[in-house]
Amino acid sequence: MSQENKAVVQRIIEAFNDGALEVLNGVVAADFVGHNPLMPMDMQGVESLIGFFAAIRAAMPDARHPSWALIAEGDRVVAHMPIEGTFTHELMGIPPNGAKVAVWMANVFRLVEGKVVECWFNLDTLGFMRQLGAIPPMG
Repeated sequence: MSQENKAVVQRIIEAFNDGALEVLNGVVAADFVGHNPLMPMDMQGVESLIGFFAAIRAAMPDARHPSWALIAEGDRVVAHMPIEGTFTHELMGIPPNGAKVAVWMANVFRLVEGKVVECWFNLDTLGFMRQLGAIPPMG
């Protein structure tokens, strides 16, 4: 089961990298719930995840996860990976600054019957906001 779950999460990462977000409809449950520190409320449904990924890719058209490690145990898969891209279009009301952005994440996916039903997005939110220019650097 763990290897199958890892393959599902790998498909999600590859779909993000390729901009093939329609793939998510086949591997994410319709009643998906996403917990994300960047958003004021939980994401509800596969369409909310597709919308979130689309917003990131619109703000950073070259956004990618260049590498990743997947760790699986039972119904959970952890994806430890960076996201990298160039901030060229507005994101969450933040104007673009042209910066190269690189942030590490350790996202936890929960799967049921071969589909992701829940995800906890864990990223360096402060570092991300600093790189976007929303929060000034320290010092």
